[in-house]
Amino acid sequence: MMLTNTKKSFWMWLVAPVALFFAGTASAGGIWDIEKELQLLRDGKVQQHIGKARYRFAVFTFDDPDGTGLGNAVASILSHDLLMNSKVSSIGVLRYVGNLGKAGEDKQLRYFDKVEPLIESQGVQVAIWGTIRRRGELVRIDSFMQLSPSVMRSAFSFSFSMPVEIGSGRLVHRIGPDRMLTQRLELSSEQASYLAPIAVDLDRLRATPNGSAPFVGQLPLGSVYYLQRRQGEWIQVGMQSGQSGWLRSTGFCTGTCAPLLSVSRFASELMAYDDRASLPERSERLAPDAKAFIDQLWAVEVLNGAPAQYAEQEALYRLNPWCPARDEAAFEDHAPPPGGAAICNLRAITRLVGMSRKAARQQLQDGQLKEDTMRSVADELAMVSMSDPRHVPTLKNLATLFGFLGDAERAKLAARLADEAASAVLVPAYDAAPPPEPQAQPLKP
Repeated sequence: MMLTNTKKSFWMWLVAPVALFFAGTASAGGIWDIEKELQLLRDGKVQQHIGKARYRFAVFTFDDPDGTGLGNAVASILSHDLLMNSKVSSIGVLRYVGNLGKAGEDKQLRYFDKVEPLIESQGVQVAIWGTIRRRGELVRIDSFMQLSPSVMRSAFSFSFSMPVEIGSGRLVHRIGPDRMLTQRLELSSEQASYLAPIAVDLDRLRATPNGSAPFVGQLPLGSVYYLQRRQGEWIQVGMQSGQSGWLRSTGFCTGTCAPLLSVSRFASELMAYDDRASLPERSERLAPDAKAFIDQLWAVEVLNGAPAQYAEQEALYRLNPWCPARDEAAFEDHAPPPGGAAICNLRAITRLVGMSRKAARQQLQDGQLKEDTMRSVADELAMVSMSDPRHVPTLKNLATLFGFLGDAERAKLAARLADEAASAVLVPAYDAAPPPEPQAQPLKP
């Protein structure tokens, strides 16, 4: 039995090679002004940049309220690494310059009000932005990531068909969170000062693939540039104007700069998972939300790949540390764990996967034990939903489980809350019609 989505088989990553190639406009980047792009949206002049790229990333100038001067530098380093060293081919990286924290002239737009319209209009799957603050002698860089609804549906949503031994129906899971603190990095003021000159050099084209070669131009604002060919640690890029030059692709961010690249690497590896189910690296430089996201993917892989008698225990071993113990009143403070309700929702499903597999092997004959386990799981999910009341999969699963247990009133309430939570998510004005929900498939025996 297999926890499935509609994109792929989960063992494909064992045989799929990592490929980087540049095909026409498939791999390209560009720099755009936030306020000008927002004005084009308000005027109804939406123009999608890098339209032929399969995967699109957007990186925004980090908010810099303390005036460190590093907002554009950090964004430049991350966007450059995404484009030059992506784990997937056919990519577009859009870098937006401007102040996300400053209200717009026509509308009081800030942060998400600016980020979401832009990424939806450009078909972006992953957006990165952040905040840079001084903390005494330290500079703290907080990097955030947001995944689009479309990629969440296609790559990170799964379903589990309950077998007839327990009761018909479908349980659902969506890896979470879709908006997360990805990294919190603290540098000394001296260490942080090295980031700006690194970033400046990344935007300047050299005549030949050599660090001492003369500069022949600058990456243009408001125009696309394309990756043409690689030579060692360098990549040649071409402009729409016909100009070309060389940019360093590796070795540009070392020493105190290197930890930043965990953010861009994680973003790239999430799309590699969408492409071929290759698990992201669980770097210690990532924040808890990002680690919780990876651990959920790892648990899904285990449920699908490990021998049935071991899968549940191995998956729970990875999930349990994130969730309060089931026999404790640990959800009473209504504080969601890292990853929100998602990771505890997956733990609950994992318990039912184990029970269903035992039933399928005729190792679980006690009907009362089955019902008690399902009731225990339902009670656990009810507590989880209190800490994260807008996690739709948890509420949907509650409705399904209460239906199994014959508790029609609570099933109806959970279904209503799920509908309300789903409708509370604003539909972006520039988004196309959403793809269909993943179809349920049975777990692999």
